[in-house]
Amino acid sequence: RPFGRSLLEHTCPHVPQSFPLGINMASPAPGADMPASDGGDPLVEAFIIAATLMGLKLLVVHVWTVRARCQHDDEAQPEDKTNRGFQLISKVVGAVLAHGPMSKPPELVERLAKNAAENEPFFMLVTLALIRAPAGTGRFGMSNEELANIVYAFVALRFVHAFFFLLAIQPFRTITWLVSAGVMITQAVVALDCSVADPLAYAFVTGTALLHLKLVLVHVWTVRARC
Repeated sequence: RPFGRSLLEHTCPHVPQSFPLGINMASPAPGADMPASDGGDPLVEAFIIAATLMGLKLLVVHVWTVRARCQHDDEAQPEDKTNRGFQLISKVVGAVLAHGPMSKPPELVERLAKNAAENEPFFMLVTLALIRAPAGTGRFGMSNEELANIVYAFVALRFVHAFFFLLAIQPFRTITWLVSAGVMITQAVVALDCSVADPLAYAFVTGTALLHLKLVLVHVWTVRARC
């Protein structure tokens, strides 16, 4: 009998048996009193891993930008050229980072950071929207495992694209971007096939997918303008 009920009967026998008290002092099964984690949802796990890896990649690109500025003696702001304190810091940082082959000019390295800031957050937003639209709500019948594989493929392509960009290797830089753009389009189209009962959730899923497609279209239009 639960410990709480036995104690209550001895101290307050007039309390009815239906009184809603039951404190089981038995040791729970391991992990039974702990909130479940994501339960191994592959799409949630892929979202967390992708967000972490691409955040680290963006940090590396920013460090590479500083390296490029040190190698090319190109300060970002006018006051950086006159402030003695900053010049001392710049010499120390340059002594650590400026070794090795000459990198691209800073403005070209910054384009990689801009490219990441334009593409990757939108992809992650669509991934988050798909988490809000669980399996069985359209999605062309794709499971969370299949969608997680799309996320992992995108992350791998973005890392390879950054590598080819920093080393100025063509046509592989363009090929990896085109394939990653195809992955972005695939994910957005899958999100547009979702049917969510909550109108706000549906607006979030649809809105992020449409904005993602618009971004890809703008990139394609930019390529068209360059041609």
